[in-house]
Amino acid sequence: IATKFIEPKKGVDTIYIKEIIDKSSKNANYTGVLFLKKNKQKSFVYATGIADKEASKKVNENDLFEIGSATKLFTSTAIFQLIDEEKISLDTPISKFYSKTSNVAKLANIKNKNYFDKVTIAMLLNHTSGFIDYLNIYGDDEKALSIFSNPNITYSFDAIINLAVKHGDANFIPGKKFQYSNTGYILLGDIISKVSNQNWHTFIQQNIFDKLELKNTYFSSILPDSIKQSMINGYYNDKKTSMPASLAGSAGEIISSLHDLEKFLVAWQNGQLISKKTLKVQQDSGGHKMYDEVDFINYNYGVMNVNGFYGHVGQTFGFQTYIGINPKTNKLYVIGANNASFDVFSLFLKLEGLLN
Repeated sequence: IATKFIEPKKGVDTIYIKEIIDKSSKNANYTGVLFLKKNKQKSFVYATGIADKEASKKVNENDLFEIGSATKLFTSTAIFQLIDEEKISLDTPISKFYSKTSNVAKLANIKNKNYFDKVTIAMLLNHTSGFIDYLNIYGDDEKALSIFSNPNITYSFDAIINLAVKHGDANFIPGKKFQYSNTGYILLGDIISKVSNQNWHTFIQQNIFDKLELKNTYFSSILPDSIKQSMINGYYNDKKTSMPASLAGSAGEIISSLHDLEKFLVAWQNGQLISKKTLKVQQDSGGHKMYDEVDFINYNYGVMNVNGFYGHVGQTFGFQTYIGINPKTNKLYVIGANNASFDVFSLFLKLEGLLN
């Protein structure tokens, strides 16, 4: 459907990779899969499947897609840029930015006791705040889809915090364990705005998108109409879906492309966005196992470390993404799919020989 070879690495079985991707796409009713693998300076790019099932339009390598929680890698990097500037630190308490009577403070309530003063920037970054996750409290994706089914609703910062607060007490005392929370990354976006004195969109646009000349990377809540109309469709199984643009915010609203994400990963790893010393802290500190039964997947400060690949997974109501780079092997992956029920991460694990 769309294949592009750029100096393919000698000995790599690109036919095998294509067969695996094609089979995965076909088994998911021809889900659109966008794939880029880079080994040193040599890349393999492949696109297969359907971008628009109603029009039978096929995907191509330049299509834009929602990257979901892979946005957290951008948000975390922006926080570390402010750390490099010595405007905040990992130990900065978030009580510096919100009063004890605010709704944000209520996120740390547990059995009539409040632990807000204990919560730090580090805990938001590595999901140890204990805060209720406003998006993943419903038990399954289909229920969340039905609850947030109106794409025309605009979710403000306060509205999202209220969504979390209304679900009750925090999961645990801050710092005691790991539990994934999108709410923490909504707070990090707001903190970027407060510390930088500019909207977090603007800060990330200027300090990451523009700095790296990412010409095909956008925020869904301020997406130009011309780009919105040209995007591929997102699906959950066979149902076309549409996520409220402002719902994911700094936890997951970025839209991008294979090549922009490749450029971002390379620049990030090369220290073009934050200092090498700070990058080391971001990638290798504050880590917790994401899954009790899996030893090679750890979550650090906004970074998933998967057997030496630093990056992040992402999912929205209609898309899945994985981006990752391994500085020791010089391998890089960017994978996107326009189906929220398609397991992009397992595809990466299988291609890397980490999943039988």
